Amino acid sequence: MAALTTSGLAVSTASFAATVTTTGSDIGPVDSAPVTQAAMFGAGAGAGAAPAAERAPDSLAAALADPIPDFTTTTIEAEKSAIAPNAEARFTIHVRDATTGAPVAGENVNVVVVAGTRWSRSATLRTDDEGMARIGARLLSTTTVTAVFDGGASLRPSVAAAATVTVTSPTPTRPTGVAAIPGSTIGAKAVYLASLQRGKPYVWGATGPYAFDCSGFSQYVYKQLGRYLPRTAQQQFEATLRVPQSAKQPGDLLFFGSPDNITHMAIYAGNGYMWAAPQTGDVVKLEPIYTSTYWVGRVL
Repeated sequence: MAALTTSGLAVSTASFAATVTTTGSDIGPVDSAPVTQAAMFGAGAGAGAAPAAERAPDSLAAALADPIPDFTTTTIEAEKSAIAPNAEARFTIHVRDATTGAPVAGENVNVVVVAGTRWSRSATLRTDDEGMARIGARLLSTTTVTAVFDGGASLRPSVAAAATVTVTSPTPTRPTGVAAIPGSTIGAKAVYLASLQRGKPYVWGATGPYAFDCSGFSQYVYKQLGRYLPRTAQQQFEATLRVPQSAKQPGDLLFFGSPDNITHMAIYAGNGYMWAAPQTGDVVKLEPIYTSTYWVGRVL
């Protein structure tokens, strides 16, 4: 275990539903530059490059100096297939020579979050002497990841079969009521970190650190505290613990719209105020809660 390469994974999870944009909303496609399999392998790069046949060596010496790259295999395995919300998911990656089974050591391998046809590179690890690398992350929603080895001068690239970790919420057995709801242990820190972003512009689809939309703002703040929220306001509503308005605490997330159509969100600051990235043309600021119709979500 000590020899394994270990890292932390910042996960933007699951679905990216395309819907109509509304003022102050961040619903819609959020990954403006998805990493595709072709892009990760460098397909299409160098439009003027000569085809393989034109680059073929014309002498035995040249052929020996330019051997055919070896095939490789890459695998990624999840330690557990199902976890509770905010529990740590751990993944182990292996890269091997496909012919000999020998480990591919000291090479970079990319960890990629898969959401439908979108591939988003999340981390780059380096394999150890056994061709292994490990990574862990706390997940709030079901997440699918894969591993991509880019290859090299003597090694062909390869892609692992995707691994999915399902986040399941146990059926509550405790009585429903304010006293039964766990308090936030990091809410005050979240409010402080939110205040540091004051004055930064609202940009739809932005996740920081120089601009934000409403859910990108909350995702960025809680990421600094080791909590990885999903990307959109609707997903964050579904991933957080429901709290009555009367029991809200600083750091809780406020959701506006309706439970099946969240159009805006903010971070509760206390005393009836919230930190928000409101809408295009505005900036991150402290403002009063402007309506009595909202829902409260707590990040534990």
